[in-house]
Amino acid sequence: MEMVHDFLTSMYTNRADFVFAVSRDFVRTIKTPLLIAPDDVPAHPYKLAMEAARLAPKAEVTIYPWKDSPEHVDEIVEHARRFLKAHVPARA
Repeated sequence: MEMVHDFLTSMYTNRADFVFAVSRDFVRTIKTPLLIAPDDVPAHPYKLAMEAARLAPKAEVTIYPWKDSPEHVDEIVEHARRFLKAHVPARA
């Protein structure tokens, strides 16, 4: 419960300079591949999605807009499947 409290406090009270929970400097250090599906609503502005994609060293971006047609939704689902298959962790 303490971890949850700390996370929620960080996310909603002590906001970072970039997005709710992390700074731009943190995003630059992310080594995990990220798949970013940009949106453009108040909670997920397009500008921030694209900045995160530029900052994160292993980011990949889907098409935008992707919710505007069933064909685009299908395309982004296939993109996500390819991304996940390409980034399966190696077994130890």
